[in-house]
Amino acid sequence: MRFAQNHKITIIALALGAVGFIACSDSDSSSDANGEDNVLSIKLGETPVNGGVLLLGKGESFYELNLESNGEWRIENNSTFIDSVLPESGLGNADVKIHVKKNDSEGQRKGELRVVFPKDTSLNTVIDLRQMYSGDYEDNDASFDSLEMGAIFACSFIGLFSKEAALQCLTDAFEKSENYRVDPRDGKMYKLEKIGSQLWMAENLLYETPNSYCYDDNADNCKKYGRLYEWDAAMEACPKGWHLPSKYEWNELFYGIVNNKGKALKSTSDWLRDGNGSDDYGLNVLPAGYKDSEYRSLGDIARFWTSTDDHGYTAFLVRIEALKDDAYLNEEVKYNANSVRCLKD
Repeated sequence: MRFAQNHKITIIALALGAVGFIACSDSDSSSDANGEDNVLSIKLGETPVNGGVLLLGKGESFYELNLESNGEWRIENNSTFIDSVLPESGLGNADVKIHVKKNDSEGQRKGELRVVFPKDTSLNTVIDLRQMYSGDYEDNDASFDSLEMGAIFACSFIGLFSKEAALQCLTDAFEKSENYRVDPRDGKMYKLEKIGSQLWMAENLLYETPNSYCYDDNADNCKKYGRLYEWDAAMEACPKGWHLPSKYEWNELFYGIVNNKGKALKSTSDWLRDGNGSDDYGLNVLPAGYKDSEYRSLGDIARFWTSTDDHGYTAFLVRIEALKDDAYLNEEVKYNANSVRCLKD
């Protein structure tokens, strides 16, 4: 099965920025009727896209626009090839995820996104969109969707005539590109890591469900550590095509780690008592703590539910601690709340 590409930094957009097709400075400022300043900056990666033309690849892709403002805003989608914009409106800064459908037509598709500021219409911004088709590529290859070919196209589009400049362009492009997946339910983007035959989300799940919590009921903790889920909620929390891994699937991961399984999986920062790990596999396990009758052990323990039931009122979880280098499987009552990592079906 082929998966949609996910672009947090989009090479084509970087190319257009380099040749001046993306207009305007990094930010514009004005004041609304109440005298409150509104500051607008819209970027794709590090490239400003405040107006101008944005050229998109022909393949199915996810893009992330970084919108900075202290005012109210909404996005109007005037295109046929963007089928979701999340969120569509908000107040203040936001990362807006856009899903672009594959272009199987025999020509470029055109559309626009309008960023509207109800309290200060002078800041309204139109981003003209163009989606390429197979005829835009020199070899007219309908499978021309890969990151490498996209990077080559982008670098040649800039007009880099020296080999050294082209190689630097490609190097920069690959360093800024990672494998991501967007949860269509809320637009949250997750980094992915393939380890052996398994494809893991490399971040704790953040999707809000009943019986899930932010540590200390603080939304900032959710943003950094993900949510804590009771077991029944965890069983249903992963998006379609993903699932809560069983203890056997966790063991498959552990079998590939010869020594110090916990240390190899722990993040290189944020652990208390000199408990940081080496993050050898990119899963970036953070000490998110857990919840029973109260919140406990933030900075000291990571606990992940498995789907493996035990005796009806308990289930197995994976436990990793600051002061220990290994990882452990334990039984836990289902009404306590722990972190969730999703595994591809």
